[in-house]
Amino acid sequence: MKLVSKLMVGLLAFSLSAFTAGCSQEQKDANAPASMQQTLADKASKAEVKQDFTPVTEIKEGRKNVYALVKVIKGDYWKEVVRGLKDGGDAADCNVYVGGPFKEMDWQTQQAMLKELGGKKADAVILAPSDSLKLIPEAEAIQKQKLPLVLIDTGLNSKSYDAAFMTNNYAAGTKAAAEMIKLLHDNGVKDNANATVAIKVSNLASQNMVERVEGINAYWKANAPAAWKLDDKVLVDFGDKDLSTKLGEEAMANISNLKGFIACNNRAAVATATAVKNSKRKDVMLVGFDYSKEIAELIANPDLKTVSIAQNQYTMAVEGVKAAVALAKGAKPEQAEVDTGVEVVTIDNHKDFEARHKK
Repeated sequence: MKLVSKLMVGLLAFSLSAFTAGCSQEQKDANAPASMQQTLADKASKAEVKQDFTPVTEIKEGRKNVYALVKVIKGDYWKEVVRGLKDGGDAADCNVYVGGPFKEMDWQTQQAMLKELGGKKADAVILAPSDSLKLIPEAEAIQKQKLPLVLIDTGLNSKSYDAAFMTNNYAAGTKAAAEMIKLLHDNGVKDNANATVAIKVSNLASQNMVERVEGINAYWKANAPAAWKLDDKVLVDFGDKDLSTKLGEEAMANISNLKGFIACNNRAAVATATAVKNSKRKDVMLVGFDYSKEIAELIANPDLKTVSIAQNQYTMAVEGVKAAVALAKGAKPEQAEVDTGVEVVTIDNHKDFEARHKK
């Protein structure tokens, strides 16, 4: 796994000009158009903020209590995480409580919920952080309480945790770039043709997004034909599906020679899939992350060229709970950081993938 500190330092000098779009929720307000600021503010004011910690296993006296705080409580990806947390709790014979914000970038709510843990009978904590920097003080506070802290899905820019189960995001980014290059070649784009691919992320305060974009750029620079370009403006949707869809539509309308999108997380991939499908364009290819019904529909359609880099979030959750309970009992993990792997899902293997992941 790529060293967290190196990656986050690299963020400061990142080559893409889109990174000036901002690395935090606060920067969004300064950079977004006034109308979009108001739209997002109105949506936020009407939305529920969080799901409080709620048991997902049967609660039994005498068992260890594991509190899991996920990045966002809604969505296909996180439903699989919660399923894994429940199954992991059953396998490890512990009580599991799960909570989290309803908005993907709401690190402030995560921060407040982590502070609440002091008043609960927690034996271990599992965290999927929304912000890899801003939640470090809370992670450090948890460890000062002698509570084991296990990360899933996303890392922190510190070593204030005991174990981590997540994707090697830099390697996943290289896979995404490789699949986009293959899609372009397979669909007749010549090496000397002008072709542009846009990258879309949820935010740039997440270690995951930084690593994936870094991997995409490195592989593209080394392997793509010189005439093929990554658009120099990374599209940042701040975890908002409507904004993400609009950004996809605008990119298709405004970027000359646009031939594809690489969408670096589940919600961005779903929104981009919607935009591509609604456009009825057959010359725009998509490499997304994770697997949803929207992406599945595009993958299955031979007229729409789509590939997904599917993470193993269920395993992250199951193994995270097992490690948390073992740590709470005084054991040490065999491996502090575990790469849970990815799988490339294409039109050729999607039926097999769905059969193997059928619940």
